[in-house]
Amino acid sequence: MAQLRALIRSGEATRRQIVQAHLARIAEIDPIVNAFIELRGDAALAEADAADARQGRVLAGPLDGIPFSIKDSYGVAGLSRTDGLAINADRRSVIDDSVVARLRAAGALILGHGNVPDLCVRWNTISGVHGTTRNPRDPVRTVGGSSGGEAASVAAGMAVAAIGQDLGGSIRVPASFCGVYGIRTTPGVVPNLGEYPAFPHTPGVQAMGTIGPLARTVADLETVSAVIRGHEPADVVSVPITDDVPSFRKRVAVLRGETGAVLEPEIERRLDETVELLREAGYEVVDGVMPDLRRASELWAELTGTDLVRVMLPRLGDLMIESGRQHVQQMFGQFELGTAAGVDLGAYNDAWIERTALYETWARFAEEYPLVVAPVAGMPTPLLDFDSMLDADATMRLFDQMRCVPWVNLFGLPALALPNGIQLVGRRFREAEVFAAARAVEPGLGPVRIATPDASS
Repeated sequence: MAQLRALIRSGEATRRQIVQAHLARIAEIDPIVNAFIELRGDAALAEADAADARQGRVLAGPLDGIPFSIKDSYGVAGLSRTDGLAINADRRSVIDDSVVARLRAAGALILGHGNVPDLCVRWNTISGVHGTTRNPRDPVRTVGGSSGGEAASVAAGMAVAAIGQDLGGSIRVPASFCGVYGIRTTPGVVPNLGEYPAFPHTPGVQAMGTIGPLARTVADLETVSAVIRGHEPADVVSVPITDDVPSFRKRVAVLRGETGAVLEPEIERRLDETVELLREAGYEVVDGVMPDLRRASELWAELTGTDLVRVMLPRLGDLMIESGRQHVQQMFGQFELGTAAGVDLGAYNDAWIERTALYETWARFAEEYPLVVAPVAGMPTPLLDFDSMLDADATMRLFDQMRCVPWVNLFGLPALALPNGIQLVGRRFREAEVFAAARAVEPGLGPVRIATPDASS
């Protein structure tokens, strides 16, 4: 962002030229990747022209002139809002959702909507209406999900930054698989008010889902995060926040198998490298101190699975493509808290109570170890069909590889995915501590390379 803003300030480039360059990149790359499902190129150019005429070289906001992609689970005025479902293909937003409005107020130029899986429920991006998004670093591999279109557009240089959401890894998984940065904020930090809800706004979605940006640098993540955060009285989970962050112990715990996660050797190697980068930056990094988090990942699946299987599928399941519906049924059907007669309300209530007890244990631990360094997925970027039509045993093997992801959601913690597949997890509402650690390791990771896929792949 800093380079583009410097070009505008110096007069070496106009906002129109910046948008044109990104639209040209989209025209070149997106036929291979399929990250964007709808563009507003003419509108973005008109907005750039208006800003150029009104402001010239003067920058009017922290995102002035910066091209964005927005996940197709947020309303952008004039664009369709499908949530991956064909039935919503003609549903158009009249107004911007709150997060989009905040971006625009800071000068952002919205290029369009990025692809999502059906109802944003998958660690892959395959939509029944817009097809499959491919990884720009290797088109035979997945981009992850559900913010896959956003991760792909940022990785391929089709957008400078993007907005995703994360109920079960939907920012961190695609950021990791596409080799960019992405942060899920603490629930309540970024308001989420929209014209159309994606699906019922259950207690689980409110407690564990959140919004955050994806970008190619930590500085860009911080800039966007500062713009979109802040209290919104009409949002039921929005909370007042402060920028006053007390000093904290630069102490980091390492998470390996405490969730029951199965980690491939390559992920262990990347974790070890990140540990060394933190130590070189002056952090005390300690192995073997994490509490047992196996139940945390399973509780997330029980609570989320009950919402999905007992609330979402009966209402919307018939609208999903077969592989998306089967994925939800196969994975969450093994965890959801129901009987033939319906939801087991006693078990569901007990699960929320258990969550509270686990969080209290976690919070006490986090006072001693304010940060955790952990894998995201247990494997490097898999092939496109890695989650397609798996049987029960294969589905559980996949869940075991992903166990380092959902415990973060269960506790509502902020977590920043690094481009190497490792994440930094912090205490609730302490995003500043996570950003500080990410800035410390970023030089050792090297700059994020913009990906240009091979059309023959």
